Amino acid sequence: MSTDHGGAPMHPEVAAVLRQAGRLQDLMDQQLHKMASESFTATDDTETVEVTLNGHHHLVDVFIADGTLRLGAGTVEQRLNEALLNATAEAAESIAADQDRLNEAVAEITGTAP
Repeated sequence: MSTDHGGAPMHPEVAAVLRQAGRLQDLMDQQLHKMASESFTATDDTETVEVTLNGHHHLVDVFIADGTLRLGAGTVEQRLNEALLNATAEAAESIAADQDRLNEAVAEITGTAP
């Protein structure tokens, strides 16, 4: 039987809940690390504008190919928006996959149905 910090025996259900909490904390730490380290890069259809979103979906980089600005603000705006939409779609797919993975893991840890 586990003991608490004072040396007294810990109730088995309390020990089980603490193990579950530790596993849930590890799961959340892994997700935070993933968000801090991943990125989503996409272009417009002409591949003249490229954007990168970080794991928190903040815009962190923009590349505009030489000569593209000569096409005018409206064209550049359209291409920039298209690249942002494409990167956001990639990020949304990743979020959905993460959500499913986290739901399954929480269900497995807690012994409940997802």
